[in-house]
Amino acid sequence: MGAAGGPTAVRLRAEAGTEDLYYLDESGFSPTLPTGSTWARTGVRAVVKREDTKNRRVNVLGALSESGPGPELVWRAVDHKIDASMVLDFVCTHIARLPKGTDSLTDPPPGWRRVRPCTIVMDNAQIHHARLFKGRRKNWRPSASTCSTSHRDRRS
Repeated sequence: MGAAGGPTAVRLRAEAGTEDLYYLDESGFSPTLPTGSTWARTGVRAVVKREDTKNRRVNVLGALSESGPGPELVWRAVDHKIDASMVLDFVCTHIARLPKGTDSLTDPPPGWRRVRPCTIVMDNAQIHHARLFKGRRKNWRPSASTCSTSHRDRRS
């Protein structure tokens, strides 16, 4: 279940302004789609110029919060694969807003604390269950970030 009190309790705390609730996901876009088929006259071989395979894909990691002082969308676009270390860095830097990013998990700044605790809802993507990411979730509660995570099945 993840967050204390379940999803309804977390939503109610977010609506009351006592907790931040973020929905995190990643997506990929291809600005130039590969040519899968083409037209040609009968008896003439179709020739398709080779498309550049570099930088054809843009991956975006984003989180949406409808709670807090106002709606907020934080995102990061990259031209390479999104992995668990990137998700962890994104959570620490853009959502938890730890002053030193992931370094703050092992060495939190003295006395630093989030204004409100936060819960991050994620789908069950493989990178969200990676050892690097999963092992760090325990550090969030005792550290200054006070963030927790909750997973949502992609099918629901």
